[in-house]
Amino acid sequence: MKMVSKIQSWTSRCLSFSGRLQLIQATLFGILNFWTFNTVIPALTLQKCESIMRSYLWAGSMIKKRSKVSWAQVCKPKDEGGLGLRRPSECNKAALIRLIWDLLNNRHSLWVLWSKAEILKGRSFWQLESKQTLSVTWKRLLSLRSLVSAKLVYSIGRNSSWSLWYDPWYQNTPLVEKLGVRTIYDSGLAHEATISEVLQDSNWSWPVHVWQLEEIRCDCLNIPVVQRDSIGWCKAGGKFSFKLAWDSLRLSAPVVPWAKVVWFRGAIPKHSFCLWLTFNRAHLTTDKLLSLGILQQSNCSFGCGQQETLNHLFFDCPYTRTVWKKVMELNNCPTPTDWNWDSMVAWALANAVGIRFPYWMRRTGLAAAVYHCWRERNDRIFRNLASSPDQLLARIAFDVSMKAALFLKVQDTPSNRALVENWGISDSIFTVNACNG
Repeated sequence: MKMVSKIQSWTSRCLSFSGRLQLIQATLFGILNFWTFNTVIPALTLQKCESIMRSYLWAGSMIKKRSKVSWAQVCKPKDEGGLGLRRPSECNKAALIRLIWDLLNNRHSLWVLWSKAEILKGRSFWQLESKQTLSVTWKRLLSLRSLVSAKLVYSIGRNSSWSLWYDPWYQNTPLVEKLGVRTIYDSGLAHEATISEVLQDSNWSWPVHVWQLEEIRCDCLNIPVVQRDSIGWCKAGGKFSFKLAWDSLRLSAPVVPWAKVVWFRGAIPKHSFCLWLTFNRAHLTTDKLLSLGILQQSNCSFGCGQQETLNHLFFDCPYTRTVWKKVMELNNCPTPTDWNWDSMVAWALANAVGIRFPYWMRRTGLAAAVYHCWRERNDRIFRNLASSPDQLLARIAFDVSMKAALFLKVQDTPSNRALVENWGISDSIFTVNACNG
């Protein structure tokens, strides 16, 4: 399999989580999308592809490893707390919906021309019956009809060519399903009748002798007749896109308020990934490892003698508290009264979201501090290496200052200059015409 061979050729152990995420998005999903956009893929194959990508993200190889965050959470948009990946099964369905859309809108393509000539043969797409002789692709397309019809909004033209009985133009349901075949017979209209046959000078003209059509006759008085037929996605005249189709398939989640603190223009990817894990409380601190039976004790890695929890590791420990105080000073921010993760989140949401330079510096400083504190903790456990708070602060300041100098151009104001001097950023960051002061 191409995905497996790609992973085996990468030296993944040298990559951070964010580096692996980039390779998954750019390469593995590229391979997968080529097939999901062009054919029906069995569900078991799609599940295997997900398993490969999940293992690569968390282990850097094909070896199965405990996931820090569930795959369902990973495959949510970033503003809903995920990493922005898409589940292959949903992508495959969205690609098939795109084929249906092309067919309904008579898109000029070889596949549409072939389908109309060899499969539909003059019939409506909604009228086609699922038979054993149809290909796997066409059987899947027909199985998606109810899902697609719920998103379509028909605009009825004066000479409408939509199928009167089989197209879901009325309340997203074909009339034959709502009324039955007997009504078609009683109306005196043919099975192949178009909507234009119940229109007269842009007015509705339904058979009056069929009582089953009475409700529809009244409802149609509120349906305007326009110049020509058209279909919209989700709204009249709405354009179709793969993203909209994908959105209609997935289960959406509430937007998380901290997404703009983690993901923003100019962020350092590995810092953002570590901060994302922190917001999801996914770091395997020793208190979690103790509860899983992996460790026999949960002492703080910085040697303060307390239990290592998320709050203690990043804020309550004397070592990390020293780091945080200095980071807040560098950003000219007051020292918080409560040292815990929830208080820091509330501070960030209130004081670090925006396009101005001070807000960018606060977000970047927060992400850098979390990343380097976590890395220092791991160095002490796994590499038996220890750095002083001043050495750790030097690494944080280096990352922040270098990223700011390479990425930003800001106005030369007293407040901005104070931040630049605090962090040791080059004066080249200033420009007279900058707009994100």
